[in-house]
Amino acid sequence: MAIRQNWLPLMVSIEIILVALYALTVLLNGGKPYPLFDVNGTRTIPSYLQALQLFFIGALPLWLCITYRCPQVPPSRILLAFVGLLFCYISMDELFKFNFSSGQHKLWQLIYLAVGLAIPIVFFRDLVRLYRLSPQSMRVIAIGIGVFIVGGFGLELFRSHVQEPHWYRLFGRWQFYQVDAIRTALEEFGEMLGETIVIKGMVQLAQKRQIQVALR
Repeated sequence: MAIRQNWLPLMVSIEIILVALYALTVLLNGGKPYPLFDVNGTRTIPSYLQALQLFFIGALPLWLCITYRCPQVPPSRILLAFVGLLFCYISMDELFKFNFSSGQHKLWQLIYLAVGLAIPIVFFRDLVRLYRLSPQSMRVIAIGIGVFIVGGFGLELFRSHVQEPHWYRLFGRWQFYQVDAIRTALEEFGEMLGETIVIKGMVQLAQKRQIQVALR
C-alpha cells in the first residue's frame, strides 16, 4: 500500500533530478549535455522514461479494451482502442525520434496537436459519460494534459517568439545555450510531469470502472 501511495512523488523526484542533471551538464560543458542525460537525444535516460510513461498511457486502455466487459460502463471499446494505439505509437516515436529523422518535427507536432484536439470532439459523449463515472479522475487527467501542453507547446512558442528574437535584451550577457538549457529543462519537466499526472488519473479511472463492472 505504501508503494501505491508514494509512486507519484517518487516519479516527480526522478523527473526533477533528470532535468536538473541535463541543465547542469549543459551549463558546465559549454552548451553540450552529457549524452546520457540529453532530454532531446535518442535512447537516453529521459527518453526511456518518457517512452515508458507514454507506453503505459497506451497500454492501460489497450488492456481494458482486450479484457472489455459490460459496455454499459464507459468508456466505449473504440475509444480505448484509439487512445491505446495512439499512445503506443507516440511511445515508439519518443524512443526512436521518427519525427526528427524525417526532418518534419514541426509538422508532426501540429499533427499530434490536431489529433489531440479532435479526441474531445469525436468522443464527446464518451468523455461526458466518463466524467459522470469519476469526476475526480477526469479532472486529474485534464490537469495533466494542461501541464503537458504548457510545458511542451507553451515553452516551444516562448523559444520561437520571445527567446530567439529577444534573448540578449532579456538576459543580458548570458549565452544563448545557458538560457535555452533552463527553458528546455522546464519544457521536458512539464511534459514528464503532465504524463505522470495523466497516468495517476487513468489508473484511478480504470479502478473506478472495474468496481462498477463488478457491481453489475
